[in-house]
Amino acid sequence: MSISPYQYQLLTQSFATLKPNFHCFCVSLHTQLKRYELEFAMPSSPKHLLTVEHSIQTFLSEGIALLPQQSALVDLITQHKLHFDALKLSEQDIAVLCHTMLETLQLHLGRQFTLALRNAWRKALHMFANIIKSVVFQTSNVVNLQSFRQQKQQQFSTIR
Repeated sequence: MSISPYQYQLLTQSFATLKPNFHCFCVSLHTQLKRYELEFAMPSSPKHLLTVEHSIQTFLSEGIALLPQQSALVDLITQHKLHFDALKLSEQDIAVLCHTMLETLQLHLGRQFTLALRNAWRKALHMFANIIKSVVFQTSNVVNLQSFRQQKQQQFSTIR
C-alpha cells in the first residue's frame, strides 16, 4: 500500500495546520481516548503529557515525511519500538488510537477535513498501524502466495 503524491500533500498541509496549536490537538485526543477502555497506560501528570505531546509531534512529523519511503518508515518505527513496548499497547489499542486520531483531526480541522483528507489520513494511519503491529507484535498482513497455495491444496486434498 502506498500513498499518492496528492494524499501526501494533503497530509503535510493538514499537519502543518495542526502544528502551531498541537497542544490543543493533544488535549482533545487525550480527552477522546478517555472514553475507551485501553490497555496501555496513558500518562496523567501535566509534565508527562507535555513530554508525550512533543514526542508525538516529532514522531508524526518524521513519520509523515517518510510515508513515501516505507522502508525508512519501518526503520523509524523500529527505532521507537522500546517506546511502544513501554506503553504496553495492544492491537485493539492501536485501532482505537487510529479511530480517535481521525475524530480529533476532524474536530480540529473543521471544514478543511474533506473526504479526500479523511481518506489520506485513514490510509496513513492504516500504514502506521500495520507497521507498528509488525514491529511490536511480529505480525504481518502479508500472505506468502506459495504458502497460501499449499494450504489451499492441502484443504482440497483432505476434502476428497
